[in-house]
Formats: sequence, structure tokens, C-alpha cells
Amino acid sequence: MIGTMDETRSARVTRADVRAALMWALERDRDALLAHRAAVHSSKSDLTRRRADKALVEQWRARRPDNGKGSTSRE
Repeated sequence: MIGTMDETRSARVTRADVRAALMWALERDRDALLAHRAAVHSSKSDLTRRRADKALVEQWRARRPDNGKGSTSRE
């Protein structure tokens, strides 16, 4: 399955973003962490993993004190 142009462009998140979002979820949002884990482990599809990563990173960015603006390496 191929995503739309908008989806593929916005789905690109860095490994650092995903790692930071996972660490945030581990410390502050267990439900988000479990949802990501369930999505990733329920399918071997790379697209499914990218979508789960994107969703987690979006949640993390939305809940960060600076609302995701600026560098992701500060955390």
C-alpha cells in the first residue's frame, strides 16, 4: 500500500524523534507507549511501523512544553 504524497512527506520523522517520543511515553504516557507497541508488534509492515512512529511523535510534540518547536535534541 502506498500513502498519499502528503502522508509520505509528513511521515518522515527522525530516529531521534522516535527515540525521544518513546522515552517521553515511557515516563509520562503509558497508554501512548502501549498503543505504539501494539501497532508495531501486530504487523511486520514497515508502513505500519512508520505510521505508529509518526502518531507517537505527533503526540509527543503536541504535549511538549515548547509544542515541538525548535530542536528535538534538547530533551
